Amino acid sequence: MDTEIKTLLGKGLSGGYGASNYSKGERAGFPIDINDYQGTEGKYHDEWAAHQNGGGQEIIETSDGKKWTRVYAGGSLEEESLTKLGITGEDVSDKIKFFLGKLGDKTRFDFEVVDIEGDWSYSYKIDRKEKDIPLIVGCERIEYKGSLVFTHEIINSPVV
Repeated sequence: MDTEIKTLLGKGLSGGYGASNYSKGERAGFPIDINDYQGTEGKYHDEWAAHQNGGGQEIIETSDGKKWTRVYAGGSLEEESLTKLGITGEDVSDKIKFFLGKLGDKTRFDFEVVDIEGDWSYSYKIDRKEKDIPLIVGCERIEYKGSLVFTHEIINSPVV
């Protein structure tokens, strides 16, 4: 993955979902959340259907015409289990946004990252990189005091 793609995906994600700057919409009759960004770097679009669990797709086109997509699915523990840990779904959502904002274009791509903030830890691990077909599969996890509270499987691919 090149820097332009990482920059645009990072800017779109952190400025949209990460900043709670998105709108409600519909796709084929299903309610979804939508985030769009357009700047000198190119254009970004993200759609997802999720609250506790679900998934979505980001798609970009850089200013020089390169296209990329990133799909993701997963979510967090149900509220009852989070309560037993002393946290809420809102706490988890806030930490997702915190880590995505802090890490920006350093996660969900083609290298691994770990970050810790108090009792919270974030990790992104590459599960598979295909050599002959450009595809990267990774797993994003957030733990609270060593307990898994959020996970996403993430797939990156150019659009050709």
